[in-house]
Amino acid sequence: MSTRPLSPGRVRAPVDATSQPSPTANANVPYELPAHHLVTHGVVVGMTGSGKTGLCIDLIEEAARSRVPALLIDIKGDLPNLALLFDELDAPSFQPWVDADAARRHGKRVEDVAAELAGKWREGLASWGLGPADVRALRESIALRVITPGTSSGEPLHVLSPLEVRSDLWEIDEEAARDALSAAISLLLRMIERDADPATGREHVLLSHLAERRLRAGEGAGLEALLSDLQAPPIERVGALSVDEFLPPKERASLATDLNALVASPTFSSWRKGAPLDVGAWLTRASHASPSGDDDKTPITIVSVAHLEDEERMLVLGLVLDQTLAWVRGLSGTTDLRALVLFDEVFGFLPPHPANPPTKRPLLSLLKQARAFGVGCVLATQNPIDLDYKALSNAGVWFVGRLQTDADRERVVEGLIGAQANAGEVLNASELAAIIKALPPRTFFVRDVHAGQRSTLLETRWTLSWLRGPMTRREIKRLQTEGRIEAPREVVAATAPSTAASVPAKASAPITQAPPPPEGWRALWPHPPAAPVDAWSYHPSAAVVARAEIADARLGVRFAREVAVMVPMQSGTPDLDRAATFDHDPLERNAPVAGARFVPFANGPIPARALRSLEKALKDQAMRALRTTVMVNDPLELVSQPGETPQQFAERCAQNARALAHKVRGELLAKHDPKIQRLAAERDASHRAAASVITARDRQKAQKELAAAQAALDEAVERRDAELVARETELLQAPAETKAKELGPKKDALVVESFAIVWLAG
Repeated sequence: MSTRPLSPGRVRAPVDATSQPSPTANANVPYELPAHHLVTHGVVVGMTGSGKTGLCIDLIEEAARSRVPALLIDIKGDLPNLALLFDELDAPSFQPWVDADAARRHGKRVEDVAAELAGKWREGLASWGLGPADVRALRESIALRVITPGTSSGEPLHVLSPLEVRSDLWEIDEEAARDALSAAISLLLRMIERDADPATGREHVLLSHLAERRLRAGEGAGLEALLSDLQAPPIERVGALSVDEFLPPKERASLATDLNALVASPTFSSWRKGAPLDVGAWLTRASHASPSGDDDKTPITIVSVAHLEDEERMLVLGLVLDQTLAWVRGLSGTTDLRALVLFDEVFGFLPPHPANPPTKRPLLSLLKQARAFGVGCVLATQNPIDLDYKALSNAGVWFVGRLQTDADRERVVEGLIGAQANAGEVLNASELAAIIKALPPRTFFVRDVHAGQRSTLLETRWTLSWLRGPMTRREIKRLQTEGRIEAPREVVAATAPSTAASVPAKASAPITQAPPPPEGWRALWPHPPAAPVDAWSYHPSAAVVARAEIADARLGVRFAREVAVMVPMQSGTPDLDRAATFDHDPLERNAPVAGARFVPFANGPIPARALRSLEKALKDQAMRALRTTVMVNDPLELVSQPGETPQQFAERCAQNARALAHKVRGELLAKHDPKIQRLAAERDASHRAAASVITARDRQKAQKELAAAQAALDEAVERRDAELVARETELLQAPAETKAKELGPKKDALVVESFAIVWLAG
């Protein structure tokens, strides 16, 4: 069992069933979580601004300091911040990562912003007794990988490697190898919208038989080989039926055609190269050893899918989680925490019945089975309303931050009540809801069913990593260039060259006449460079100009956007990692320069099938580029407008909150003052009556009546003032609850204006 407990912060106060927590009690008591308590999994919930991401980073850092490897699922792009460990905590370390545009908008120099950030982080860590030595120790103790499926911005991932590259699991753990193969075939079939059920899908069963035959023979089961096997099956029977009875030739031909189109797609090639999908290797120290043989670093592997479409995320993460489950089942049993799996923002991936995305089954299985093998799962979300709480109610540790809506609080309380019942502690639902509603930022209600103490409040510590915010693909690439994350070490590719129709990769020599664009396309020309015409040549990029309406009925948002996206055609193949938006208007009026040379499409015109795949890839890029972020403030029911900066929206929220507070104040005064005026009149009458009495007995009675009238008046005034303070405070704090929401068009809303070849000088 780990001797070093995880310490993600300090205790704010113990929670007592009969009283509210004090914000200052036990302020210097560290909160210590024994690492093995996470073997029974954890749940982190909290709205935007609650400190949820900071707590997740704290837990990961603490796990690493306890030498526990971690697999992290990153949906928003926040977790690569773990690479921003600046040993010296000085301005030069922060400066290269400061957003220059944001600094200019605030009227500051980049150097000044960097100095402010360095000072803030140095002081923040010092307040927790931490400093540069702690940052350096963590950086030197971890081996950090960022895997980015579908792109080479981080480390690309060969998502079909269990199918196309033979694994040693076939000798070590045949059941795990078969599970991995089944998951890969399910992903493949989902990509072509076929039945992906391993038990009942006939296409899945046949492909599994064909692939396993090759893998058992020591070969890879590449798609090209499977296409050949579908056309001329090397087996006679599947179960009790002949191959032709099980899946007739016509249906096999249809399946082969769809698979061939997938192989021919330019976008699909990026899914067939990169690191093998081997979770066990990701979490093993020896696989991260330095060239000198140092295998003492703790592996932290981030699978970042922030750049993918929703459907792609589901498919890829379903496969990664299936592989994780297969690895877990091959481990020996233990009560120690041998590895941590953290899924940041699990909303949508573990929904309640009847929704059943590809990620749900392996997640449920991990929650039920992984604890026996020492693998803990931590699931985090800001939207608890749509999670399968029947599954999460078995989690042993809950971290609950501030929640925005009553529905969210009710759902969390439902899960917590179940967890407390298992632990023998009793806190009723209303008490729990009141505690959670009053939580300040970076403070979490913690329920640990293994702890001998009652529930506590946790104030999270300052993170050793700089929490910069979501990282783009280019920034992740930069992390790799700077050596802050590991460079790809083991790269695998498909086992056979593609025989399907595709764009040949061979480069061609420049020619003196522009090749005609594909049918239905057009050519766009930039302003020519000032250099002599023989010093440069035109290079082709494929482009799309598209528009779409973006709407959200709940937010009352509806607007149209247009975008132009170009993709360099490196040696005839689109380089999707370098897709970029551009202004197409200036290019509409230009023409090619006489005497210029042109780098043609490799080996002539683009084949029809490859052209269709290229057009689909361009439309996918346009859909990504059309995504836009709006600022939403639910308490004030406000949404940012197109062109409105975050600062302008924040000011509008503040003005709106002040106006509402003024209005509410008037309404509350109108509600309470008539009663207060009546009670004041009654008190005055009692006072006059007491002054006019003669006998002692009457005077005593009058004094009691006066005291009662005064008490009633004081209570009414106190009730009015308390309601005024509460409502005004709630409204004036509402601007802080602004959150960002990403909107995008629906697929059928995309309208392509034109496809084009853009000839760039280079």
